[in-house]
Amino acid sequence: MAELDLVLDNVRLAMASGADPSMLLTVALASISPRTVDEAFQRLEAMKPEILALVAAGPGEQERRPAELDAESRAFPEVGQMRPDLGDHEVRGRLLFGELLGRKSFFQLAALAIAGLDLSAEEGQFLDDSGVLTQLLDPKIWPLAVARRIGARGAGLAHALVAGLACLCTPRMTGLPVGAFMRFLERVEVRISRGAPLEQVLDEVRAQGERVPGIGRPVVGPDERVPEIKKLASRYRLDSGASWRLALAIDEYFAGRGKVRINSAGLQGALLRDLGFSPTAASALCMIYFIVPVLANAVYLESRERII
Repeated sequence: MAELDLVLDNVRLAMASGADPSMLLTVALASISPRTVDEAFQRLEAMKPEILALVAAGPGEQERRPAELDAESRAFPEVGQMRPDLGDHEVRGRLLFGELLGRKSFFQLAALAIAGLDLSAEEGQFLDDSGVLTQLLDPKIWPLAVARRIGARGAGLAHALVAGLACLCTPRMTGLPVGAFMRFLERVEVRISRGAPLEQVLDEVRAQGERVPGIGRPVVGPDERVPEIKKLASRYRLDSGASWRLALAIDEYFAGRGKVRINSAGLQGALLRDLGFSPTAASALCMIYFIVPVLANAVYLESRERII
């Protein structure tokens, strides 16, 4: 599908969903994924006539489903689908009501849907406890400040949520560093498998001035969640995995050369890697955790007024 067709098709679906103008433009920008702010303005301006014509025509009788997928996508089964013939929904080939409801926890289901992993009840409880551990709601945290300010203006939940997520889904914040640290572990493992000592590999990383996601914490300092994650790893007997042990060795290396230590994203990435998550799936799962603080700050003033 050509880029313009993709943008228009996605905007059309957003219109059918009832999205307002700012959300329509958000969908359009996400569809073109510009590399710079200047490029974003230029490309959106180039598509302006087609987008305006589409908006002027209105959603009409648009089908509320994506256009036909390309041939490559059709070669793979869908992650899930409605099954009206069975009065059910399907998730990774399993029936939601008939097989999963009452048998799987929410985070077991999330792991299945996102990563295709069938985790045990204990592993699902570990993910649940990890989610509780990561609930930092301090409005001084940048994405939360943005969501709180937009929510306080009465701009609406969608605007506050999308703005908060725009600040949240970055290489410096929350979920994405989890996956990035997992990729770093893979790089290190490859070098070690080829005979390079860990210290040599990390010396080279430091010499190149590379910033390793999962190591250090911007502005705030040492991560107070680290001791608690270590307790969880021990409680759930997840502290013997290869990724976990390598992560601790990397932490020891950096700690011996300054004040920078591993943070919760690094340890979380190591644990999820040992559980079988891919880097992208791990980042996606962790976004479930971090969306709660965004939503809490987005609606805080409104909910506080109701309580008072």
